[in-house]
Formats: sequence, C-alpha cells, structure tokens
Amino acid sequence: MRTFFLTTSVVKQTSSNHGVGLVYRALLCFVLVSFISACSDSNVPLYLSGPTMGTTYNITIIDDELSTDPNTVAMKIMNLLGDINQAASTYIKDSELMRFNRSPIGEPVVLSSELTEILQVSSDVYQLTHGAFDVTVAPLVNIWGFGPDNRREVPSDLEISDALAKVGFEKILLDATNSTATRNSDVSVDLSSVAKGYAVDKVANYLEMLGVENYLVEIGGEIRVKGHNNRGSRWRIGIEAPTLGRNDPAQAIEVEDLAMATSGDYRNYFDDDGVRYSHTIDPRTGKPITHNLASITVLHKSSAMADALATGLNVLGYEKSIKVCNDNQIPCFFIVREHDKFAEYPSETFEQYMN
Repeated sequence: MRTFFLTTSVVKQTSSNHGVGLVYRALLCFVLVSFISACSDSNVPLYLSGPTMGTTYNITIIDDELSTDPNTVAMKIMNLLGDINQAASTYIKDSELMRFNRSPIGEPVVLSSELTEILQVSSDVYQLTHGAFDVTVAPLVNIWGFGPDNRREVPSDLEISDALAKVGFEKILLDATNSTATRNSDVSVDLSSVAKGYAVDKVANYLEMLGVENYLVEIGGEIRVKGHNNRGSRWRIGIEAPTLGRNDPAQAIEVEDLAMATSGDYRNYFDDDGVRYSHTIDPRTGKPITHNLASITVLHKSSAMADALATGLNVLGYEKSIKVCNDNQIPCFFIVREHDKFAEYPSETFEQYMN
C-alpha cells in the first residue's frame, strides 16, 4: 500500500451562522490524495477531499491512469467550487447572487454561465413541481425560524402573508438564451437547495473531460457516479433510514452513470405546544408541510436536477409526488409514515435499482 499526501493552498469557508457560511479565508489545508494498491496496479483509487460550500467534498476516481497530475486536478476542482461559491452564495456579500438580489426591480442583469444554469434548473423544477420547489422561499424559511436568526417560533398570519408577498419564482424573468434575469418584484433568491448538486455536476463533467470513466463525486450528501467501483461492480449506495440512531440503511441500491439526492423532514424541526413543525416550508401556502412523507430519494442524470427535485417533491407529499415521478419516468424512492411504522414505496422506474 502506498499513500501520498499533497499540501495544497485552498480556501476554507467559515460562518457566524452555525458553521454554514461562505465567508472565505485563505489557509493551508491538507488535501488527501491516496493511491491504494493491492496485488496489482489496476483499479487504483484516487481520493480527493476538502471543504466547500459550508460542507465538504469527497471524490473517488477509479482509473488505471490519470492523464493529468493529481495536484493539478485537485487545484482545478477547488477553483471550480470557488467559482460556484462566488456565483451562488448568500453568505458572500459581494457574490453574484447577492448583487442580483440587490438589483433594481425591472432592470435586466447579465449573469455568468454558472448562475444562468442554476436558475434554469430552478425554473425547470419549479414548473415540474407546480411551484413546490421555489428558490425565492427564504422569507418564509426565516419567519419560521429556520433561517439565520434561528428563532423557532410560530409566526402570525400577518407575518406569513407579508412573507408570501415576497415569494414566487414567476416574479423573476429569466432569459437563459441571453444570460439575463430580471427581478419584477421585491424577491430574493437562495440557491442552497440546488447549488451543491450543480457543483457535483461541474466536478463530474470536469472529470469526464479528462477521460475519467469511473468516479464518485459527493458534496454535502449530493452524489453522482459513473462506471464502476474498485471491485469492478456498480456503485452501491445506501439510502438513510428516517430514524435517528439507526445505522443500517433503509434501502441499498446499485447505480452507474446517475446522481442521487435525498430530502426528508426528520432531522430539522421544532415543537410548539405539542405541534411538530418541519423545516420544509411549502412556498405556496407559507407553512411547513404536514403530510406523512418522511423522505424521498431521487435518481437523475443531473445532480442539480436530483437535488432540486428531492426538495420540491418532498414538499408535494407522497400522493402527488409519485404521480409526478411516474408520469415523467423519474426514479424515486419514498419512505412514508403509516401510523407508528415506516412504509417504503418505489416509483415504477426505481425498482430496477433495488436488490
């Protein structure tokens, strides 16, 4: 076994808001680049990891030879992720997104390719989920206490009404052909529900440009894989059970050339006067979801689409989401609360990935 450590200058994010901010500080950080071999030199994994977007990235490359020096690959990936942060972060005051959120109402703003592409995915999923996925939902998230102030209390009807007036992706005019967007009302965009998935796609596309045929890219739980693992079989990924403290996955699946994202309401919530309030807010009603869908896992060619779809379909609930998935042949796996138990339901195109 041979292991090499490369010391690389990177940018680490820190935060004054529970460790998820995107204020940058340059520092030296160890990026692990490991070459592990057994009896032969084939299928030697290359591991890259580091901090990004308030979380971490983890990349596994399974190829006999990498055409580019690993240190160069590591630096390129960090630069890619840095560019996406600068485009889409709400924690960097001068990010492109924050400048757009401060732009004059009715005035078109020229966007970078990164921000244009993320907003296009957001628009597509907004339409597909009938408004259940909406990147302008932040005012509602904040008044329910799941934003930066973390106050965790039930807002008044007037507060909800005022916040709803500032929500609605239809109030943004996106011209993807000319890479412009216009705020037609006082709305602000928060891309936290799609940006990590988009970053996974950008890294994966870069690896494919290098000719890498077998990889796993993971950023903050969003995953995209291609080819096979170091045992020569399809990548095997576990779907987390919606019961805290349970170590075994609810379902293990085998995939290749796909992305996976999971969204659930079982981790982040608060109780008030005996009522449980989920962190998942329905942007159409202004209130937390109350249905019995505990979690949904989505498979898609695009990690950005999987990321956004998991959020939007989770808002819709099981009955409406299963119809969207089956009508559009989207592989989805649902875990539903039924009395005191959890029931598992795959969509029609998901069953092929189950063992």
